[in-house]
Amino acid sequence: MVPDIDAITVGKRICQKRKELKLTQTNIKESIGISSGNMSEIENGKILPSASNLLRLSDLFNCSMEWILTGNSSNHENSNFITSREADLVEGFRKLSECEKNELLEILNLKLRKEKERSLSSNLKNEKLA
Repeated sequence: MVPDIDAITVGKRICQKRKELKLTQTNIKESIGISSGNMSEIENGKILPSASNLLRLSDLFNCSMEWILTGNSSNHENSNFITSREADLVEGFRKLSECEKNELLEILNLKLRKEKERSLSSNLKNEKLA
């Protein structure tokens, strides 16, 4: 059975998620192209997002379209939950120049490689002990 989709509830959910991620309507416009006016109408429950905008929002919010529309999801939304610390990182990242963003991504990749190496080393030690 398909649940009823209520534009007001959908709008509230979108607004709440946007604020959780510390995004402004202007950030939404810059990131995925939905105008502030259109976002305002969506968040106030006057209209539902178009299919393409729904897809863009779900990608930006890192959640399913189903969750945006119904509040439920067959996916595990909790695994996609962004903490306030992570939101601070995203907000800070957006303020950097492209050059600084690239530099930061290189550092992240270096850290991830080191973490992978540590994990592999730890697994090998555990296998030898077993």
